Amino acid sequence: MLLTLVVGLYTSRVVLQTLGISDYGLYNVVGGIITLFTFINSTLATGTQRFMSYALGEQNFNKMKSVFSTAIYLQALFSLIIVIIAEVVGLWLLYNKMQIPEGRMDAAFWVFQFSIFATMVKMMEVPYMATLIAHERMNIYAYISIYDVVMKLLIVFMIQIVDYDKLILYAFLLFIVHISSALIYLFYCRSKYNETHSIVGFNKSTFKEIASFSGWNIFGCGAVALQGQGVNILLNMFFGTVVNAARGIAFQVNGIILQFVHNFQVAVNPQIVKLYASGQKDEMIKLVLNNSKFAAFLFLIIAIPAFVEIEFVLRIWLGEYPDYAPVFLRIIIVQSLIQTMTRPVVMAIHAVGKMKAVNITAGTVLLLILPVSYALLRLGCSPVTIFLVNIIPWLFEVFFDLFWLEKYIDFPMLKFYTKVYGVVFPVALLIVAVPLLAHIYLPFNGWIRFLIVCIISVVISVIAIYYLGLSKHMREAVSDKVKSVVMSKINLK
Repeated sequence: MLLTLVVGLYTSRVVLQTLGISDYGLYNVVGGIITLFTFINSTLATGTQRFMSYALGEQNFNKMKSVFSTAIYLQALFSLIIVIIAEVVGLWLLYNKMQIPEGRMDAAFWVFQFSIFATMVKMMEVPYMATLIAHERMNIYAYISIYDVVMKLLIVFMIQIVDYDKLILYAFLLFIVHISSALIYLFYCRSKYNETHSIVGFNKSTFKEIASFSGWNIFGCGAVALQGQGVNILLNMFFGTVVNAARGIAFQVNGIILQFVHNFQVAVNPQIVKLYASGQKDEMIKLVLNNSKFAAFLFLIIAIPAFVEIEFVLRIWLGEYPDYAPVFLRIIIVQSLIQTMTRPVVMAIHAVGKMKAVNITAGTVLLLILPVSYALLRLGCSPVTIFLVNIIPWLFEVFFDLFWLEKYIDFPMLKFYTKVYGVVFPVALLIVAVPLLAHIYLPFNGWIRFLIVCIISVVISVIAIYYLGLSKHMREAVSDKVKSVVMSKINLK
């Protein structure tokens, strides 16, 4: 993940400099149109992984094979549906509603087409990735992530030396990388896991289970996609591609930070499902609470230095950057902290499998942000106001997730607020306040201030999390582990 972080930051810088702010924003908003149509893929991916992990928890090999085979058919069917919808509705949006700079419509068209092709590839990859994660082979998952980022580094060099439209070439080469990554997943899984050796056929019973789980989840995933990319399109309609570029940069930095947390939670998610499948409900609840809290702490340790010193980071990283990028990123970091704590709760709902009520309520709340954002933009509000307002629905989404989970399995809703929110938010305020004061009052600028702020941030974070964020039992466990590692190193010497 450290390698991914460094290479990701470097490639983003060169891509922005090579494409320019306008083309970078164009790629961000045009490629984002496809996201509006890929929530079905997200839903099926979640359903496939849930049923694979559940079957593994039950030690039911035949069920795993049935889920995998049915998922292959479903992914193929829905990839075709997405292509048809995207080619009709997406192209209409592109040609009739988007603000595309003069002379760049052809490039936008080809970016759109390669994004569709890449989406098809990613959809067919899902059953293999779900198999890998269900078996908890996180080392292979990490190796493929490293391969992916190294290939993107090669793309950066190629778009600089090849004399062709940089934007079209960039989109095409990313499509090729998606194909190669998917083939690696395919060959590895087929060589290691029997359930992927052959496609046994379309199982109606398994299909009904996945469809029942995924049907209402489509509404929830669709709401998330529309909430994110819908606002991105609204920003384009009112402010043009430069604001889209600022949003794209902010989300890219936030995405790099979130990769650390995402991979931590990817490793934990199968355990949540397996514990519920094996009837260990109390252990699952404990894991959900700890996962929410620890993921938030991990996010804060990495995000706080970026939150405080983002102007310096962007200046060193990109040189020139769009005006709104720093404030966008700070707002997104707050939103991501809330989402990070919510994901384990959502995974617990997936383990239970009752999707209708939670998706209707939480999804409706998220969708309401679109008309609200449009009304605010019509009234002349700034993009910053829109970003701030977009935080509010996620707080309501958490409430509805917890409400229904408490109803289904007696999940301790109040305990989540006290043990997670009641611990994380005070710790977050403390560990952002001290580096922020250092940022304001230190008589240094540039690298010296940045390094001092980072050191202070990490030290304060570790101390505050250890003494205020961990229970007595957990502090003892951490202390014993540290002592064990230190003693082993001493004995080796």
